[in-house]
Amino acid sequence: MPSVEIDGQSIEFKDGQTILEAARSAGVYIPAICYLSGCSPTVACKMCMVEVDGKRVYGCNTKAKPNSKICTNTPAIKAERKMIMQTYDVNHPLECGVCDKSGECELQDMTMRMQVETQPFAVRDNLKPFAFWAQASYDPNLCIMCERCVTTCSDNIGDSNLKALKADLHAPDKFKASMPKDPFSVWNRKQKGMIGFVGDTPCFDCGECIAVCPVGAIVYKDFSYKANAWELKHIDSTCMHCAAGCLIDYEVRHFDTLGEDQKIFRVGNDFYHNPICGAGRFAFDCSSSKEGSPDLLEAVQRFKEAKSVLIGGDLLNEEAYLIEYMRAKLGFKLYNEPVRLFQEFLNTFSVPCESTENIRNANAIFTLGTQVKNENPLIKYAISNALKVNKASLIYAHPILDQDITKICRSVLPICLHGVEEVILGALMLALNVSSPCLESILAGAYEIPQASSDPEKPAKPKTFYKLLEESGLSLEIYDKMQGFLAKANQIALVVGKEIYTHARAQNMALMLQEIAKHPKIKIILIPPTPNALGIASICQLDKQESLESPSVGVRTRADYTLDSDFNQAYRVDFILPSFNQLEGSTTNFEGHLLPLRPALKFEGYDLSDIAQHFGLLGESLVDYTHLLPQEKGYQPIAYDDLLNAYGNDKSNLRGYALKITQQENPAQAQPISPSTPLVFNAYCQYPQSQFGLGTLFSQNLQLKEGIYTSKAHLESLGLAEGARICLSYRDLKLEGPLFVDHALEQAVFVVSPSLDVAGIFKDSWFANLQVESV
Repeated sequence: MPSVEIDGQSIEFKDGQTILEAARSAGVYIPAICYLSGCSPTVACKMCMVEVDGKRVYGCNTKAKPNSKICTNTPAIKAERKMIMQTYDVNHPLECGVCDKSGECELQDMTMRMQVETQPFAVRDNLKPFAFWAQASYDPNLCIMCERCVTTCSDNIGDSNLKALKADLHAPDKFKASMPKDPFSVWNRKQKGMIGFVGDTPCFDCGECIAVCPVGAIVYKDFSYKANAWELKHIDSTCMHCAAGCLIDYEVRHFDTLGEDQKIFRVGNDFYHNPICGAGRFAFDCSSSKEGSPDLLEAVQRFKEAKSVLIGGDLLNEEAYLIEYMRAKLGFKLYNEPVRLFQEFLNTFSVPCESTENIRNANAIFTLGTQVKNENPLIKYAISNALKVNKASLIYAHPILDQDITKICRSVLPICLHGVEEVILGALMLALNVSSPCLESILAGAYEIPQASSDPEKPAKPKTFYKLLEESGLSLEIYDKMQGFLAKANQIALVVGKEIYTHARAQNMALMLQEIAKHPKIKIILIPPTPNALGIASICQLDKQESLESPSVGVRTRADYTLDSDFNQAYRVDFILPSFNQLEGSTTNFEGHLLPLRPALKFEGYDLSDIAQHFGLLGESLVDYTHLLPQEKGYQPIAYDDLLNAYGNDKSNLRGYALKITQQENPAQAQPISPSTPLVFNAYCQYPQSQFGLGTLFSQNLQLKEGIYTSKAHLESLGLAEGARICLSYRDLKLEGPLFVDHALEQAVFVVSPSLDVAGIFKDSWFANLQVESV
């Protein structure tokens, strides 16, 4: 690897790294306030100034060059950094004892580090009114205009709802002649600007701007004046709301006078490496009764009598291991249909898991069968980052046109067709020049389209197109754009979602993906249908659910006898299990990593390990089984207590461990693509943003609720007001719920929360044609 010399120390760096990245990877400190790893540098704070071979540059936006000599702490640089901190401290309120950021404030830390003892600068202060958006409270009096909130909203989240705006404030021009250029630039930026919300539509949950704010300017409104940062204990864990398995940090403190009961006051994240969604950040307020259930023997007896056991898709790995052990011993049928279909898909397409880094580094991204922002926000953030920072292009093949995706940049090609996913995958293979027998049905209908020429003496060559693509709704214009996006790319990420695993042609598409995976440019990322679908599919032997045999037991889902968290008010819970913020155990995320969960709150009741003891197992807790997970499925004999849960300075993932999954190519070949035409629908079964199931629906912290969502124009055409109840029907099946506006929707469709579908309208498909009935 090439190397540079920083302050006399030789440091190796990776190609393309900036000086700041190279230094941080090696543990060398260069101060920076405005910088966010993996995002576009704003050069707002100037603190990362260094000298490279005698020339002043900024470490955040200057690439490291081999054999260069870098000085980070010359007398001139130290003096200017100190002056920058002095300007940041001008008129910054010093009531730190009541500020929510005190104790973890980067301004406090940097002021001390830069040895600021005096304040030579002064300027008349101005009235700066508070602002509010989503869960955030913004105090511009504390804002230092580092613009990290603007950067993360644009480059990580993809919303671009925040912007640095000019403000009519008292200008500090009198110091222009007496200040060096960089300190004056920082001073001027701070004194003449404020952060403003510029989004066209409301902002919901998220809270990443709260996480990245280095001072107390943007805070979680419900945390304000509730606790001091230095009182909070930090407990790292893993979010279980979707298959991303994001790293989260529970911040807890005693809640009673005796100091025995703990309360989660807020949730943080390692924002340099790991943005999280609103559910992970705010849906921490649901937990099971600490005492649990006393009737352990009844639960044991119910398992002995059960003919069928239903399991939720969010079982931990250890819980799945125990259920599988009991299935083999007791002989009951084990059901989870979405995970079983995913398991079948994996049995055909057995390619090792890829990570979000393959998305962030891609030049072109193709998504199929997934509304990524609702299904797996972390992947949406990775896509946004690639589009903004890597200038990638996106082909978004999903029936729901989503403005939250299309507005990220201009290089987005939406393909809004339903029922022709196999043909779209075939079009991708054609565009990539992948040779396969499955393309015979497309190639058989090839024909030429004459092209107009501006030069009559040089007629343009006709373009070859395909009848099957045309009949499926894919126009030549769309196909040409798709081909153009892919041809320019050196690396392509293909993201596949849950709608493909339930497709009638799922197995053939799995074989097609197996052939696509051989392409040197392609990396394929599968989004599992439930939070721990990959773990459950690896550990459990699932049966096809055609009918439910009674008596039945449900583990983290409903059945005749139900074991679940008791905050769930949707159905009766017979045996209380700990919630995910009370559990020790592990999950397997979509990247194929086993990740640890740590308990933030107490649970003194029984769990599945206590039940399993009555069937011959000896473990006293769930984590006694972590090292016993099946090695033939890639798990390693590593004890739970030996699992780390962090990222390294060099961006290395130190969380848990990666499964050792070996590729086993299926010898079968994909069959010719079946002709199909787009299907008409007006309803789609999907939770709204930041909602993933009953674990989030009962959170009081989240803004979006269970309901039926539609576009503003469609709501007005129905003559209904937001919040009105509506009934939708299919034949003799009905569902009912409140009607809300989804500002990202453009089509006249209903997006229905799955929890409302108690009648099973969407049992066989995520899409339907429903009739509107009066309530």
